[in-house]
Amino acid sequence: MIQHSPILVILLILSCCCIGDVRSQQQLGVATIGNNNNAAADVVRNEYYEYNAPGAQRYRRQRQAGPFGGVIPGLVITILSSTLQWYNEGRAVRDAKMLAYAKRKVVELDSISPIDPENDGKLVHVTGHVTTDGGLVDPKFGLFRPNALQLTSTTEAYQWKEKRNERKTRVSETETKVVVEYRYIKEWTKRPIESNRFQSPGHNNPYPKYGLGRDTMTVNDARISNGLRLRPDLVNQIGTTSFRVNGISDRPHHHCTSPVILGSGEDLPHTDDAVISSNKLYFPENKRPSELIDLDHGSQQLDRILSTRIAIVRSMPSPEVGDIRVSWLEVTAPSDGVSILAQQQDGKLVPWSHGDEGHNVYSLFPGRFTAQTMILELIGKSKFVTRLLRFGGWVGSFIGLNLVLSCIPALLKLVPFGIGNILEPLAYIATSTIALGASFGLSLAVISVAWLRFRPLLAAGLAFLSGAGFLGPLYYARWKRSPEVEEMDAKLRAPMNMKE
Repeated sequence: MIQHSPILVILLILSCCCIGDVRSQQQLGVATIGNNNNAAADVVRNEYYEYNAPGAQRYRRQRQAGPFGGVIPGLVITILSSTLQWYNEGRAVRDAKMLAYAKRKVVELDSISPIDPENDGKLVHVTGHVTTDGGLVDPKFGLFRPNALQLTSTTEAYQWKEKRNERKTRVSETETKVVVEYRYIKEWTKRPIESNRFQSPGHNNPYPKYGLGRDTMTVNDARISNGLRLRPDLVNQIGTTSFRVNGISDRPHHHCTSPVILGSGEDLPHTDDAVISSNKLYFPENKRPSELIDLDHGSQQLDRILSTRIAIVRSMPSPEVGDIRVSWLEVTAPSDGVSILAQQQDGKLVPWSHGDEGHNVYSLFPGRFTAQTMILELIGKSKFVTRLLRFGGWVGSFIGLNLVLSCIPALLKLVPFGIGNILEPLAYIATSTIALGASFGLSLAVISVAWLRFRPLLAAGLAFLSGAGFLGPLYYARWKRSPEVEEMDAKLRAPMNMKE
């Protein structure tokens, strides 16, 4: 008789019990679809079978969340939504009080008069033109914009990108067919893509010659007409605009009117590597600019600051993997000036706040507006945010309560003999309707309690009006009855009095 080791017997039992994690794969093959310029596939399809031990699906279903799986997430979402609504009401009250105080305390400044230290720490309103002395230079490519307040460069590379898509089809109780598809596309991207991790060889991305991504530069000497300095976060509120790098129109043979000035940027070592087209600076990977000029008869030349030249090509051919392109956005001073609401402090404009609530006034509007107009605009924005957050809180409450009540359809689905499949959709409709009404009631309750906390007088007034709406008709019916009603009431009470 063969003696089995107890450890071996235990391992055999565990291997039979843990059937949910027992899988094997059989490779069916790799399908290649399509070709590209690098003689590699655009789409690679990998198909194989997954074998599961008998009962594995049942075991995995048992490990999944039961009918009460949505209760806890629903409660969490509902609580977070109610917290958001509570915070929103407090924020709305604080903003309203701060802006009402700002409307009374704002100080008007003359854009021509010199800076008055007496206004330090006060909310001021000033209009005027924004100026700068030095402009901005892109250190990577040497682009110089003498009137720019902010300059943002975007460097992109034309690269291969891999997209993975997986589909599983249940073939039998023990087999699952898996189809994994790898699709390769070429597109402009702002970050390097490592092609050595691709599943299919032949889609090679050369390492970019220049750093990819977006870089933003802001002047440090921006100031208003009277000399008050603007911080970069205030300059950000002006708004960016793109400019034509080539400075020419689309009409043939129209010469450059505002030539680009490119210096000796740290990422621009060679003068003959670049070409300008479609308002962008291109660095071809496999073609010289001279080759592109031969393809385009309408090309021109632009002078560089170092007496070198960059070609302008009106129509670029199809890009190739490895090509680099650079575009710029800039912030310039509006021609009709700006209007600013901020606090004056030591010759600078900084955020102004009332109290310790954390909210502040720090706004710049392109154009010339009065202080009252700007404050009314800020009030309108605050009210819009308040309504938006109220709606978001209600939607969150509806979703949370719907998840909490989702256990009811899930339980009814378990009713045998096919009855559960009929009851489940009906229960979903009923629970969704209940969640809709309950979310409205919960949102109103949270807002009402929040008003008692942040707006007690208004809440008391609303409570009085609400009570009057309910009790008013009863009072009118009780004390303002006509003589005919009184006579009828006496006749009805007479038999009862006789019985007593």
